[in-house]
Amino acid sequence: MAILPLFALSRYFSLVYMYWWVWMGIVLWAGYRLFLKYHRAAARIKRAHEWSIGERHVVRADTTLIFLKKKMSISPIWFIAPFLITLAVMFYAWRSSSEFGMVMGAQATGMTLLFFLLSLAFRRMRTKVYSDDSTINEGLNRAQRRYWSMLFLAIAMLDAVFAAAATLSGLNTLAHFGVVWHTLIAIQAVAPLAIAWYTDRKMNEWSRRLVEADGQPFYTDDDEYWINGITYHNPNDRSMLVPKRAGLGLTLNMAMRSSKVLIGVIFTLVFMFIAGLGIFLVREDWMAPRLTVGTDGIVHVQSPSYGYSFSLDQIRELRLENELPEGMRTNGVATDTYARGHFRLKGWGNTRAYIFKHSPPYIIIRLAEEYIVYNDRNAYDTRQTFEKLRGKLPITH
Repeated sequence: MAILPLFALSRYFSLVYMYWWVWMGIVLWAGYRLFLKYHRAAARIKRAHEWSIGERHVVRADTTLIFLKKKMSISPIWFIAPFLITLAVMFYAWRSSSEFGMVMGAQATGMTLLFFLLSLAFRRMRTKVYSDDSTINEGLNRAQRRYWSMLFLAIAMLDAVFAAAATLSGLNTLAHFGVVWHTLIAIQAVAPLAIAWYTDRKMNEWSRRLVEADGQPFYTDDDEYWINGITYHNPNDRSMLVPKRAGLGLTLNMAMRSSKVLIGVIFTLVFMFIAGLGIFLVREDWMAPRLTVGTDGIVHVQSPSYGYSFSLDQIRELRLENELPEGMRTNGVATDTYARGHFRLKGWGNTRAYIFKHSPPYIIIRLAEEYIVYNDRNAYDTRQTFEKLRGKLPITH
């Protein structure tokens, strides 16, 4: 039943997009409430039977580890490198009026800032006590901090380099843009996960060897500090990042103000991305392109995100067609109703499309290096626009 409205809204992709996010929010909220209900029931049973995860201990900190803590991770100064790369991308995109480059540069800058803040928080991560032997503790914590801090810097560098390569190479105008894009996104997603998995695996292996060689470890995670079963909240622990109770990686200590600020930053960035894409889709859905000819002989195709202008003397051929060749989108938006942006059509090459699908005829404008395809919502208006444009040409096409 939940997918039925999608068919009713299919004409307007922006409405489908907003409905999907509302539906996803309801599902996540309902799932969380269900999890919380059963977690509380399980907690009551644990308290009634005095069950606990190991023996309770006070969170401890070895004085040697406190002294060496800031020397264990890579210096945050190294983040200057990805910051400079992203700023260079944005400057280049601004000079070349590349909307795609500005978006890529802004995204990479935001990700670099996020991982920079995580790196600063990581330097204050709670020291994990494995043994009475401070030398062993020092070695394990040093290795953990070094691996994770390198991971944060590597992700920031990877994102910055990808943004630079995509912008400088003109990736968004290539015919195989979609394939290359998804390949690079896959690499960006898999590489950090692989490094994180390897780091966690090595730490578990070293911890296991320690247990075998040095007796039982110290348990420092009390049940009452893991509220709702998933969130760590310990005002007596001044660490912002702590190892997860189960599974891979780290989690935030939500008793710290800095953790709340970081979560706020992350949610703000996510909201801005979702809202920005939503505004983009609303504009495309509800603001149809218009083709006009100015008194100076300049043809303007007005479109919310993919507007374009060219002079009448650039036109090599002008005609009407009822069908278009097959092709693929390289940078733009294509729904069941319309297609706008950059495409690569079979036999034509680079093409800028401003069309309502299944609403022929289409105005075909051939320029020296690309084609322009345009039509209005109904056939009569398209023919009227075509006649006005043809009447402005200095020669017969």
